Amino acid sequence: MIHYLIEFRFHGKAKYEMKNLIWDITRRFHLRTKRAIPHITLAGPFYTNNEQKLIKDFNEICSQSPIMSFEVNGFSSFEDSKVVYLDVNPSAELENFRWNLSQKINSYCNLTPYDKERKFEFHSTIAMKLRDDHFHRIKEYIQNKPKVHFKHVVVRVTLLKGGFILREYDFFLRKSLFRSYAKSKQIYAQTIDLLKAHFEKRFNPNDFIGESIRLPKKSVASKIKGIFEAQKIFFISDLHFDHANIIKYCKRPFLNVEEMNSTLINNWNNIVGKKDVVYVLGDVSFGRGHRPIDYWFSRLNGKIYLIRGNHDTDKVTTAEELEGNYSFEYKGHQFLLMHDPNRPTDYGGWIIHGDKHNNDVENYPFINKKSKMINVSVELIKYKPVAIQEILEKIRD
Repeated sequence: MIHYLIEFRFHGKAKYEMKNLIWDITRRFHLRTKRAIPHITLAGPFYTNNEQKLIKDFNEICSQSPIMSFEVNGFSSFEDSKVVYLDVNPSAELENFRWNLSQKINSYCNLTPYDKERKFEFHSTIAMKLRDDHFHRIKEYIQNKPKVHFKHVVVRVTLLKGGFILREYDFFLRKSLFRSYAKSKQIYAQTIDLLKAHFEKRFNPNDFIGESIRLPKKSVASKIKGIFEAQKIFFISDLHFDHANIIKYCKRPFLNVEEMNSTLINNWNNIVGKKDVVYVLGDVSFGRGHRPIDYWFSRLNGKIYLIRGNHDTDKVTTAEELEGNYSFEYKGHQFLLMHDPNRPTDYGGWIIHGDKHNNDVENYPFINKKSKMINVSVELIKYKPVAIQEILEKIRD
């Protein structure tokens, strides 16, 4: 059963210093447990059968909350569970936020007993799941270190599902972000601009609780609006759903075809929104007993355009088909889409193709600036659609 978690992750200098502290302890004491991530758990892990209500309630509680803060003030530990952590003193706003969230979701989420209590131990784990000897040695070590003390503002709170971002609420943008937006450096840069303005007291984001983005600096607001409204364009090729042998042929990192199919779908839907555009450059599914292209496309987000590959033979109704050698211009660059990269003799622009997988990376890498070829076979783009913005950055670099 997949578990959910609600947490705050540190950012900026605090995140950097905490990661260094965690790494120092992990290396110094030769810990083999998973390294802690600088964060504060607000609820979880827990399970629920009503994910849509959870998302709705999470967004509602966040949208009604003001900007929150806390202080990190020294080290402490949980003796029974052998955990060493940084002690966190929350503001009254943060305490109320966590309690309101707990009350809201308690009826349909199996929260842990300590999540249901009004008094809550706010903390940020440094090392966990420790042996007795490690636990006592680490406690002694940190007691002799300079006391850690800093103030921090809650910029975003994250709702995780199975370790992946399901939603992330940005208290400065006053937006609930999907995973792709939450991981966008461009959007995060706008958040940091607003955070700086907050500390410079040029405006107070608390004045906009429960509202959409409405900021004093029109230039900033227009940039943010443009980011959210922009239709993203992605490319991918040679998914080979249901094709067990492709795992061996191309050394794909999957145990079986079920894991491969599931990963490809999740990777796609985690970054592609319903209004985004995806160009699929052939070879969607293949192998004995493979399911048709329509079956797979019906499970994937976005407006899909298909250029058939040599394995695509069935009828398609869930995507718009394009002829091979489909050309378009984007931000001053000419692109030609095809499955098998046979460059027309009279064409001098960039070619985006598939077909070659990872079988000839020397001649067909992801980006080949010399031949102006872009190979978007899944093995070269981390088994997820690649955005045209990333391609532009690579070819302009």
